[in-house]
Amino acid sequence: MTPSVDPVGPTVNARNIWDNSLDVLRREGQAYVVSQLMQLSPLSFEAGVLTLGVDDLFFRDWVDEHYGVLLGSALAQVIGTPAKVAYQKLERTSARSALPPAPAVNQVRQPRRLNEKFTFDTYVVSDSNQLPAAAAAAVADNPGKAYNPLFIYGGTGLGKTHLLHAIGNTIVANNPAMRVVYLSSEEFTNAFIESVRDHRMTEFRRRFREECDVLLIDDIQFLGKKQETQNEFFYTFNALHQMSKAVVMTSDMAVSEIPGLEDRLRSRFAMGLITDVHEPNYEARVAILKKKAERDGVHLTDKVANFIARSAVHNVRELEGALIKVTAVHALTGQPLTEELCAQVLKDIMPVSKELDAEYIQREVARYFKIGVEELRGERRVKHVAHARQVAMYLCRTLTQASLPEIGKKFNKDHSTVLSSVRKIENARDGDAQLKLELGELTLKLGAEQ
Repeated sequence: MTPSVDPVGPTVNARNIWDNSLDVLRREGQAYVVSQLMQLSPLSFEAGVLTLGVDDLFFRDWVDEHYGVLLGSALAQVIGTPAKVAYQKLERTSARSALPPAPAVNQVRQPRRLNEKFTFDTYVVSDSNQLPAAAAAAVADNPGKAYNPLFIYGGTGLGKTHLLHAIGNTIVANNPAMRVVYLSSEEFTNAFIESVRDHRMTEFRRRFREECDVLLIDDIQFLGKKQETQNEFFYTFNALHQMSKAVVMTSDMAVSEIPGLEDRLRSRFAMGLITDVHEPNYEARVAILKKKAERDGVHLTDKVANFIARSAVHNVRELEGALIKVTAVHALTGQPLTEELCAQVLKDIMPVSKELDAEYIQREVARYFKIGVEELRGERRVKHVAHARQVAMYLCRTLTQASLPEIGKKFNKDHSTVLSSVRKIENARDGDAQLKLELGELTLKLGAEQ
């Protein structure tokens, strides 16, 4: 079958596929490769071919020789089927990004440019991210004065990087003269090491202190246990903060949980605002899908959006990746965008029925309610912990074959406490919309039949 013309628009869809391919490489530890590939521009995606714009043919040949296999593998993971990469030489003279021009060989490598698609307008706000989104917007409107520093933490793929780029894009739009630097802590470390090696520390410090108005650092948790880099970042942070220059950081874990992080850095990070994002609930996932589809020109029915939202339950990145896979297959094969197509394409990520045990349920419930597993098994009776414990006991009773005494043993409680908790949840679930939502979300995450 001849693939149909991409109905979601070749340029927009190419950008989505390209950005998600780079994310795959980042997760695989290929940050340096990504920093090189960012010099390419996605132009179109048609008939299974991703066309990338390149400034010169020498660089095209170099990328194809050194990173062609890696790029092809990442691209296949994103769209779910093998695809080809083509290159087209660009004819342009204007700057490609808000960052300074790329340095000459042997100079400090420049960080990745801002991603123009990551804005506050394209960020879906829900209960799971309301505070960090509001704080990020405040920093963007008043950099260096509002919440300085801002520290955003949460699990992988929940939109932390999106907020960093949104801050940078807004600041540059409001004041093009502002010097915004965005990079990961790994790239900061690499730049530091190269500068020490090449005796260019004066240049390094000038770039990250004097020539920087806003520093956006992604994945700051990787600074842990890197003593010399932490020392340099400490002085960089102090210099920026003393000059009322904005510092925004993201992390996969809370400040207190970063292993090997110096206490003096922990105290500096706590000087401003520390806030977290967590997994979006079902309604938020549907809203994210709708907004992304609308932005990309995709007609997404309610049934399809609901199906994808039920299939990709862990984070925003998984959710958007699922949508890209489905729309790519739809474009390549001409099959209607239906629930049946979604089931076929997303079968590898769909929750499946499986044998559950109390320990697994405890871990997922603790993660959902953002408490420790030991708190579920402990004696604390504060409202949110007691509620989470009752929900966990109820799920253990309804989703496993364990008896009341067996469940009680897992929670360090007697069987009568378990029975009381189960009955309380049973009596409240139909009349309590929030409880009903929690039970539905957890059942999906546990991969059990509802």
